[in-house]
Amino acid sequence: MPSNPESIDSLDFSTALFERFPTLIWRSGIDAKCSYFNRTWLDFTGRALEDELGDGWTIGIHPEDFDRCIGTYLEHFAVQTPFEMEYRLRRHDGAYRWIIDTGRPVFDTNGEFTGYIGSCLDITDRRDTEAELREREQSMRTLLASMGEGVILRDAQGRVLLHNASAEEIFGLSAAEMRIWELNQDSGLVRYLNEDGGQAEFSQIPSMRALASGQAQAGPLGVERRDGSLRWVWVNSVPLYEDDSDTPRGVITTIADITARRESEEQLRLAWTVFRNSVEAIIVTDANQRILSVNKAFSEVTGYSAEEAIGQTPRLLKSGHHDPAFYEAMWAEIEEHGFWQGEINDRRKNGTLYPSALSISAVRDNAGRISHYVAVFSDITERKASEARIAFLAQHDALTGLPNRALLHDRLEQALANAVRRRKRIALLFLDLDRFKTINDSLGHMMGDQLLQGVALRLSACIRETDTVSRQGGDEFLIVLTDVEVPADAARVAEKILDRLREPFEIDTQQLGTSFSIGIALYPEDGKDVESLMKNADTAMYHAKESGRNTYRFFDEVMNVNALERLHLENALRRALENNEFQLYYQPQVDLATGRIIGMEALLRWFSGALGGVPPARFIPLAEECGLIVPIGRWVLQEACRQARRWQDAGFPPVPVAVNLSALQFRREDIIATVRDALEASGLDGQWLELELTESLLMQSGNAVEDTLARLKSLGVRMSIDDFGTGYSSLAYLKRFPVDRLKIDQSFVRDLNEDPDDAVLVRTIIQLGRNLRLEVIAEGTETPEQMEFLRLEGCTAAQGYLFSPPLPADAVTGLLHIGTLPAAPLTPE
Repeated sequence: MPSNPESIDSLDFSTALFERFPTLIWRSGIDAKCSYFNRTWLDFTGRALEDELGDGWTIGIHPEDFDRCIGTYLEHFAVQTPFEMEYRLRRHDGAYRWIIDTGRPVFDTNGEFTGYIGSCLDITDRRDTEAELREREQSMRTLLASMGEGVILRDAQGRVLLHNASAEEIFGLSAAEMRIWELNQDSGLVRYLNEDGGQAEFSQIPSMRALASGQAQAGPLGVERRDGSLRWVWVNSVPLYEDDSDTPRGVITTIADITARRESEEQLRLAWTVFRNSVEAIIVTDANQRILSVNKAFSEVTGYSAEEAIGQTPRLLKSGHHDPAFYEAMWAEIEEHGFWQGEINDRRKNGTLYPSALSISAVRDNAGRISHYVAVFSDITERKASEARIAFLAQHDALTGLPNRALLHDRLEQALANAVRRRKRIALLFLDLDRFKTINDSLGHMMGDQLLQGVALRLSACIRETDTVSRQGGDEFLIVLTDVEVPADAARVAEKILDRLREPFEIDTQQLGTSFSIGIALYPEDGKDVESLMKNADTAMYHAKESGRNTYRFFDEVMNVNALERLHLENALRRALENNEFQLYYQPQVDLATGRIIGMEALLRWFSGALGGVPPARFIPLAEECGLIVPIGRWVLQEACRQARRWQDAGFPPVPVAVNLSALQFRREDIIATVRDALEASGLDGQWLELELTESLLMQSGNAVEDTLARLKSLGVRMSIDDFGTGYSSLAYLKRFPVDRLKIDQSFVRDLNEDPDDAVLVRTIIQLGRNLRLEVIAEGTETPEQMEFLRLEGCTAAQGYLFSPPLPADAVTGLLHIGTLPAAPLTPE
C-alpha cells in the first residue's frame, strides 16, 4: 500500500474547492480516462466539460508534444507514481500555451488506487523570458566569437571569467587549455615578455596594472606560446566598476595581434641592412635622376664615395662607349614598361672601364607617378672570363661534369663507326638510379644533387679512358663501352657498378643507400645505329626494374614483345574514354559509432572490349606516364559529381563523394576550372565533393600549391590527405593547407592488431587529427578487431571490406536505401 494515501472523501471535498481554483485541475479514474476538469480548465480551453471528458481533452495538445505527453502519462499510470511534464495546450483563442502538468496518484481509505489528480500552471511567460535571456547570451557570445581581436574578462583577483575564440588563437590554446589557464595563471601554458624580450611578471601585464591603479592601461606585450612561437600583441585594459564603487570589480581587455606589423618593421630594417651590405651596387635617385643614396658596394665598384655621388646623376659613370641611341632606347623602355635590364660599359673614378650587368626600375607613388629610380649593377668582368666555361658546359652536365646527351650521341656515333671499321663489338648501358625520387622528395633536391655527384664519381671509376659515361638528365646515365670482346665483358662492368654502389654514400652525416637498374644493348646484335641501341638499352633497363631492381638485363626479343604489349595497352587506354569503357565503383565510408554511411570514395575501373577487365595497378601508372591521367581524371570528376547529384535527386540524404587527384592532373591542368566545371555541369554543391591529395603533391611547389588549394577551397569542396603517414614531408604543411580530413593508409591498418609499431602509428595519426581538429578515416578496415581498435582510439570513420567492397553505382544505391552497414566481412568483388 502506498505511503500517505489520500482519502477519497477528502478528494471529493477538494474537488468542490478546486472548481474556481486559479490553476487548471483535472482528475482521471482507474481506466486512465479523465472524469473531471475544473472551471478554470474549461475557461482556459474554451470547451464544454462533455467535450473534455475521457480522451477529449487531448485534442488541445500540440501535435509535436502529443506522443511524449500521452506516453509520459501512461507510463506513470501503469506504475501509479507521481509525474511532472511540460507540453503546449491550446487556449480558447487558438494560441498554444506552455503548461507544467503535475499529476499524483489517488488512493481510497483502503489504499486502493482510484486514479490521478493533476494541476497545471501556465509557464509560457517564464519560458519566453528564459529564451530571451538565452538569445541575449548567445548574441553576446556570437559577437565575441566574430571579433577579430581577442577579448578577456577578468574578475577583481585577475582570474579569467570569459574569453573568445580569437583569444584562444592568439595564445595558442584550445578551449580546454584556456579553462585550465583560467584556474591557474602559473600553469606554464603562456609566458609574457616585455618589449625588450625579458620575462614580464603577471602583476605587470596591463590588465593587472589596470586593476591595481583603477586606470585604463595599454601597451605592447609579448606572448610566448606553449609551442615556443612568439606573438606580439597590443593590449588595452579598462577596469570595470560597480555603481558608486571606487574599487574595480573586474577588467575587460582587448588584444590585437601586431606580430605582422612588427615583422613588417623588421623587414624594413632588414631591407635597409640588405641595401647597405648587398654585394651588388645600388643607386637610388629621385624622379629627376639626382642620386639620393648609394650603398657600400657602389663605392667599392666605382671608386666614388657616397658624398661624391649624392646630388650627381648616374652620368657620372658614363664610359663614352655607347651612342645616344643606346641611352634613348634604354629610357624609352623604362618609361613604357618601368624596367630595363642589360649590359653596359661604365667607367670607374680612376678611369678604368668595366662591363656591368645593370637593371633599372621605376618606382611609382600611389597616384601612379614616377617618384624614384633604383639601379642595381655589378661588375661582370669575371663572368665574361667564364664564357669559356659555359662553352664547356654546353656539352657537359652542369651538376656532375659528365658528357651530356648531345656529346654522348656524338661519341656513340664515333664508337659505332670505329666498331664497323675494326669489326669490333660495343655495348651501351642504360642506367636508372633506383628510388631516386623517394630520396629527392624526402631529403630535398640538394641532397639528391650531392648523391648524383657521388654516383658520377663512382661510375667514372668503373670504366676505362676509352669508354664514356654520360648523364642524360634526372637520374639516368648512359655508358658506352668500346672494344667489347664478349657480352660477359659488359656484364662484368655492370656487376662492378652494382658492387660499387652497394657501399652507402655519406652526405651531410646521413648514410644513403642506392642502386641501379641497368639495361644492356650490344652492337651489332641489338642494333646498328644510335637510335636503335638507345631504344633497346632503355627497354632492357625497364626489364631490369621489373625484375626487382638493383640488377642488369640484356636486351632480347622477349623484351621487345613486352614493349609491344605495353604499346598495345597504351593504345587501348587512349581509346577507352571515347569507347565508354571506364566505370566508377564506389566504396562506402562508415561512421564507426552508428554504422551510418557518411561518404563514398569513387574508384576507377576499366573494362576493355579487347582486353577485358584491366586492374587499376596496371593501367593507372601507365596513364600517369603517358599523360592520359589528365583527361581520365577530368572524366572521373565529372562522373562522380553527376552520380552524387543523381543520388540526391533520388531522395537520398547527401553524402560527400571522394575523388583522388593525380599529381600530374594537379600540375598540368587548370584544376580550378576542371573542378568548377564538374560542379556546375552536375549541379552538385561543392560541399559534397571531396578531393583526395597525396602528401608528396602537397609538398611539390610551396606557394603555388598553397594558392591552388585556397582557390579550390573557395569552391566549397572538402579536401583530405590520402595514404597519410606514408610520405616523407614535414607535418608543418598541415597548418598551411586547408585540409579537412586525414586518411590512414591501409598498410598501417592491416597489421595494427599484430604489429605494435603499426598500432602506435595509427594511434598517433588519430591523436594528431583530433589535436588539429581534422577528421580521421581509416582505409582498408577488414576485421572486427581492427574496427574495435579504431573505435576505442577515437577514430570516427572507416572504409574497407568489413563493411563493403567497391561496388557499381546501382549496387551502392541499394546500400543507400539501407542507410547503415553491418560491421561484418563481405566477400571482395
